Amino acid sequence: MLLVDMLCLTHKLSDRLIKRESDVVLLKACFDAHHDTHLELVNEEPSSELKVGQTVELSVAPRLGFGLLKRDVGDLLTGYRKARIKEPSFFLMTEGISNDDPVVEGHPVARYRAILCLVQLLKRSAAFLDADEPALVFIKDGKFEVPIEYDADDLKKMPLSAIQELADIIPSGTHEKQCASILAEAVVSMTEHLAGELRFKYLLTHAAELKKKFDQGYQLFAAGFSYEKVRDQVEAARVEFSGKIHKVFSDIQNQLLGVPVATIIVATQMKDAKTYGYEFWVNTAVLVGCWVFAILMVFLLHNQSHTLAVLRDEINRQKRQLKKEFAAVADSFTNTFDYLSRRAFTQRVILWVIDFFVIVGLLLSHVIYLKLTPPARDWLVGCVPVLARWF
Repeated sequence: MLLVDMLCLTHKLSDRLIKRESDVVLLKACFDAHHDTHLELVNEEPSSELKVGQTVELSVAPRLGFGLLKRDVGDLLTGYRKARIKEPSFFLMTEGISNDDPVVEGHPVARYRAILCLVQLLKRSAAFLDADEPALVFIKDGKFEVPIEYDADDLKKMPLSAIQELADIIPSGTHEKQCASILAEAVVSMTEHLAGELRFKYLLTHAAELKKKFDQGYQLFAAGFSYEKVRDQVEAARVEFSGKIHKVFSDIQNQLLGVPVATIIVATQMKDAKTYGYEFWVNTAVLVGCWVFAILMVFLLHNQSHTLAVLRDEINRQKRQLKKEFAAVADSFTNTFDYLSRRAFTQRVILWVIDFFVIVGLLLSHVIYLKLTPPARDWLVGCVPVLARWF
């Protein structure tokens, strides 16, 4: 503390003029501790006679055990490696700031102190902090080191607010070890592709991404307590919806056999009717039966399409609900919902194909009817002459 007072005093007395009574008190205290400060008056005036307004010339050669005398923060980081992990006693001559002085937000010293807080946070997640290197050591398939390398340029470029947000992400208490493990995993995954000397600098510039990865990992951890339950629910839903989607087709498969049967009936039951007689009315009745069958089949297919649409909406609703309530694990079940969506789409295509065959069958019934029933054909051609070219 005496060194800081002395250096602050000499900074204030750069013009060699004693301006305040407090400066006189500090000067006398430094003279009394001459064995540590080595503060001397060059003009050899008695220190006891110092007063405000007096001009003095000082010689300073303090004992270095008191702290570090540096030009600025960059000089502090370059000249004393351990300062990268712990704030030492120092005095910065350029700005006249010591380690005990408060600084405004965004000041290089404030940024430096924010990094020291980050180092202490990462220390809690690492296997240990090697103070001699200095480096953070993690265990990931062996020893994984993050050398604590940064300089004044990194202080300027780092996102201060993002680093400050990291300060309290590891809570003290029940989940402290789990959170520390999550943070360690995030640090390793973000920096394992980089050279050692670049890893800590990358963490500084990507502090927001580090917090995001931690939050994702913590959500996954928190959801882990109910993961088995969620998995069972999703699996039950998969079986249930698969059965319901399959039932959309199986419920009408017996009726679908009537499509080819109706065509065969038309082809075998209709007779050649030259005049308005028995054969004419038989052919007409068969055609009317084809219409009734086609209408009922269309209604049935329309109803099954609505059922399929309801199932599809319910699948999408459960998918959205899962993402909302269990966002951390929702991606693990993407394949299940994709399977159900593909299954529902396949059934819809099958219904479209059946619709097509019903329409084709009805058209063929008309063609056969008109070919075998000339009175009806002649009447239709009379109403629509353009059909003459076809019949």
